[in-house]
Amino acid sequence: MTSRPGRGLASGRPGRVLWIGAAFLPILLGAASYDRVVILGFDGADAGLVERYMAEGRLPQLKALRDEGFYAPLRPTNPPQTPVSWASFTTGLNPGRTEIFDFLRRTDGTYLPEFAMIKTGRKTLLFGANNVAVLGSIAAIGLGLFVLVAVFVLLRRPGVALLLAMVAAASGGGGSAFLAARYLPKEVPTASNPRKGQPFWSAAADAGLTTRVINVPATFPAEDHHNESMLSGLGVPDMRGRIGSPSFYTSDPSLALSDNQFSVEIVHLKSKRGTLDTAILGPLNQPFYDFLVDDAVRGLEGQARTAARAEMEKKLQARGVPRRLDVPFRIEATDDQATIDVAGVMQTLRVGEWSQWFVVPIRVNPIVDRLAGLRGIIRFKLLSLSPELKLYASPLNFHPECQPVPFTGPTSFARDLVQEFGLFKTLGWPIDTWSLPSGLTDERHFVEDMEFTAEKQLQMMRRFLQKGDDRLYVQVFDFTDRVGHMLWRLFDPGHPLYDARLAAQYANEIPKSYERMDRIVGEARQTIGPRTALIICSDHGFASFRRGVNYNTWLVKNGFMTLRQGSSTGGKTLEDLFDKGELGEFFRYVDWSRTRAYAMGLGNIYINLMGREPQGSVVPGRDYDDVRTALVQKLEALVDPETGEKPVQRVYRREEIYSGYDPRIVPDLRAANSRHYRIGWQTALGEVPPKIFEDNLKAWSGDHCSNDPSLVPGVLFSNVRLARADPGIADIYPTVLALLGVPPVEGIDGRSLLR
Repeated sequence: MTSRPGRGLASGRPGRVLWIGAAFLPILLGAASYDRVVILGFDGADAGLVERYMAEGRLPQLKALRDEGFYAPLRPTNPPQTPVSWASFTTGLNPGRTEIFDFLRRTDGTYLPEFAMIKTGRKTLLFGANNVAVLGSIAAIGLGLFVLVAVFVLLRRPGVALLLAMVAAASGGGGSAFLAARYLPKEVPTASNPRKGQPFWSAAADAGLTTRVINVPATFPAEDHHNESMLSGLGVPDMRGRIGSPSFYTSDPSLALSDNQFSVEIVHLKSKRGTLDTAILGPLNQPFYDFLVDDAVRGLEGQARTAARAEMEKKLQARGVPRRLDVPFRIEATDDQATIDVAGVMQTLRVGEWSQWFVVPIRVNPIVDRLAGLRGIIRFKLLSLSPELKLYASPLNFHPECQPVPFTGPTSFARDLVQEFGLFKTLGWPIDTWSLPSGLTDERHFVEDMEFTAEKQLQMMRRFLQKGDDRLYVQVFDFTDRVGHMLWRLFDPGHPLYDARLAAQYANEIPKSYERMDRIVGEARQTIGPRTALIICSDHGFASFRRGVNYNTWLVKNGFMTLRQGSSTGGKTLEDLFDKGELGEFFRYVDWSRTRAYAMGLGNIYINLMGREPQGSVVPGRDYDDVRTALVQKLEALVDPETGEKPVQRVYRREEIYSGYDPRIVPDLRAANSRHYRIGWQTALGEVPPKIFEDNLKAWSGDHCSNDPSLVPGVLFSNVRLARADPGIADIYPTVLALLGVPPVEGIDGRSLLR
């Protein structure tokens, strides 16, 4: 695929083109400074589909942008994953330097996976372990002095004043100490962004330019930066600390999920009619429960650790401290409708209807609730009343104005957004892609949720582009990615889950999503001014996910990994990553003394290296090189016996694709899949399924995460004629700064596309 050079430098409005002599164009562009730059990202927009639909006349706005300005396929990162590519987009650095090289990463010094975009931790609240003593003392001294002075002034009797002051000090100090001990934690949860590198919008803000950044992945926690407004994207968790966890309330006692890798919750109701009291599944009570349990078992192992955990949990239960802060609510169900009552607010639904947002107060204790109360938002859909009641509940989002860890910068920006747009999803993965693969909802449910989400994102774009008060505006839409993940099986007749009947109904949702993208681009072109540079891009493309390949199973069968008790077939879920509990359950069957390599994440292979891994068996140097060479050769020669296809297009050594990386963190190899293949579901979480190959029998049927990047290019459009036909996503960074007239940032990997 090649770029199609346009006819000139577009003004930003259809039909208005500034003609520039071709000989002088590169010189002029190299020095150009625009009043404004607008970047609209469309996650997962595939170059092949965009070119096909432009040729069919379905994308007139993108075609016009190409003809008047610039278009080329955009080279994604390796691997071509959402957080990885957007992190390079943001910083201009390769994934080895951003240290966002997968959705998952190995926790340093362990064999355990962790979520790559968020580093969780704790921070001291007030005086930490000394809260009781210090706050009690402050209250005692303050109240005592107040009473002493007041009584002395009123009665002029020093002895009485002193006595009453001592009584008040003891009472106030003791009461304050009691309240602090019971209601104030020593520590509270915190989170940080492990992504390295300076965002280009921060460089622009430092140069005095106002910037606005909406829903860009890997930006949580939000930056609080002068001249900058931000709403974080992918990375913001729900209130349960997960990437997203919907719930299903049902009167069907038999409803259960045998394969629940998407952390979906089922709540059984006592009946299908009448008054049904139940609860919204709330956040973990970490400061008052999990932190105390973690402290009790710190440094212990084996039976001692198990016993200490059980003892502390018993104490907490005796004190009535819950691990999870559930919120009671009520359902009144009749034969034709259901009324939902959350905190005294009621909405009535008929089958197929969605509720408006409910505000959900999370009760912790009287002190926390008054000083820093928690609020969530949730919405419901009534799925059925007969033969059984089934009610869907969205993931519990943080209320926009409830930010224990900020997802807007400044935090006051959230209030502005609510006043302008009403309540909106704050979850960083806002479209529900968990319920359909779990078999609990259908395609129509997914499409409705996708459209609801996209419309709110579009409202934000419309308003901010119309205001025109940002020198740099960046927004990412995610519907183009999510529709590919969920509905590709109906778009690809070769997929094992292809269903002609469903395809007739829903296969067109994929081209419709590209037409939605085209309309959004059209609105932007109509709104921006003549001195605005417009860039449209995506982080990667898409491919069909027909078959899964399980690298850990292959490693076992080829002598690179050894198990003690046979393969682990119980399976892991996303819940195991977020509700961590005893993380030692991962890789629980592996004999590390006889294991040379293991797989984790979406294509990452780690060598069990001495001095880096806790139980390393491979010696650095020649032994390390020999193991890597053997893995590269054998995996690239692998053939799927059922299809005759080679599932691995190429195995990359890390030094071939990254530079400037930390060798303790970055995987040693990356196995890039061919078309139709992706990492198996359990291998991504470090498990060892029974078979090397398996049909993908989940609705999550399109993917890109473990493909070779050459197979899934993204797109790059601009109303500015760019000078290079081989753009990579890191190149957008220096290009934007040049368009704004901001001095270049030294030391990045991207190269300006203006020369």
